[in-house]
Amino acid sequence: MNTAQLKIASWSLAGLFGVALGGYVSNYLVNRAELQKRVTAAEVQASLSKVAPVEKRAEDIVAYDRVNQALFKFNWTGKPPPPKPVETRVEEPTKPGTEPVSNFVRVMMVKADLTDDSGSRVVIKYLAPAKVTIPSPTVVKHVGDTLDAPLDWITVASIVADGAYFKFADANRAEEKLIPNELPYRLDMDALARDGVTMSRPEEVTFRRTATYDVPPKNTVNLGGDYYHIGTDDMDYWNESYEQALSEVEFDRHRDPSTGKYDGIKLKNVPAGSVAAAHGAKEGDVIKSINGHAVNSPQEAISFAKNNKDKYDVWVVEVDSKGKTKFITYKVPKKN
Repeated sequence: MNTAQLKIASWSLAGLFGVALGGYVSNYLVNRAELQKRVTAAEVQASLSKVAPVEKRAEDIVAYDRVNQALFKFNWTGKPPPPKPVETRVEEPTKPGTEPVSNFVRVMMVKADLTDDSGSRVVIKYLAPAKVTIPSPTVVKHVGDTLDAPLDWITVASIVADGAYFKFADANRAEEKLIPNELPYRLDMDALARDGVTMSRPEEVTFRRTATYDVPPKNTVNLGGDYYHIGTDDMDYWNESYEQALSEVEFDRHRDPSTGKYDGIKLKNVPAGSVAAAHGAKEGDVIKSINGHAVNSPQEAISFAKNNKDKYDVWVVEVDSKGKTKFITYKVPKKN
């Protein structure tokens, strides 16, 4: 477009705008009185009431479910999705364990009656992997007894002189035998020797908690840790003067702080050099059980020991020492 044409177009638009403006002004002047007339609210309402309502068409509104189905689930057929299959869980039967008994149980001692199984017993201690929840981890079992849950798939099959056999819920599984732990030490004619002590006639011997000896020591000997061999002289002293031996030690009943119930015997004072100290007693220890039998008072412990002194060759005392459980084992001299 050249300059002349642009000028003609501009003048034409200006002329049209002028004509339109002139018409608007002329119309206003002619109808000024009517336009300036005030309209009442009643007249506005009457005018609006004459307007026909807008017809609402249902097809203009789309349900959200259909939008969700088409845009998000991409199901453009409009058909509902097929129902999800119901999952049915089949509970598998609980299978008895296959791990060795030794992973769960330690044999502390055995007493075998070869003439009558009812007279045999085994003292066992449950280890942490057993996950057995009973007051004391040390218990006494007889032939035919099952172990405590969750080890109730294990049964004491038989008890022999040097250990116990265990059988399982799986009849095809072979029985397993556990024996008490072995402790090596040196035996002389008159006394047991600790390592580093020269004896006149030492002899290598294996100490088994169920074993007996032809030549026991005269004085109690600590075999290392919490294992003791009671001397014959000390045994006689205990039998004849146990009240005097006990008088050297202060003790009292112990309460479980969480339940308030009596659960053992607390040693309050154990003098150095006393008979009790020589046998492993320590101040602050709490005696919980003797050979698996819970004791809650000194009188109960004394009564149990006196009533069973001819039954056991080994005594296993469970002790709570500063919050940790330990077992003190005593081998008594062979009876003549």
